[in-house]
Amino acid sequence: KDIVDILMPQIRDLKTEVFKVVYLDSNNRIIDIVDAATGTVNRAMPIVREIIHSALQKFAASIICAHNHPSGNITPSVEDKKFTKELSDAGKLMEVKLVDHIIIGGGNYYSFADEGGL
Repeated sequence: KDIVDILMPQIRDLKTEVFKVVYLDSNNRIIDIVDAATGTVNRAMPIVREIIHSALQKFAASIICAHNHPSGNITPSVEDKKFTKELSDAGKLMEVKLVDHIIIGGGNYYSFADEGGL
């Protein structure tokens, strides 16, 4: 929830999708927050390999991903679900835990962790 409070005002009103990655240390403290991809009105194309590579370079123990849906509809798309699984699987392999993937739309959010999607 704390991370939602940080990210919500940054991306809720944007007209294009922005995909952010929050890199965390082993005590879940924020190391960095990075825009991993900026997209169109309905798509951003983050790259799993680059996210994991950055996590390793920053000595992050875990990550939280977040992106906005400019439409305001926070329901995850098929692509959102597929990407989340791929990132989680790659993270497990490289010992970088995906703590959550959050979708922000309007004043609401969807959490894969809260909804059992991780």
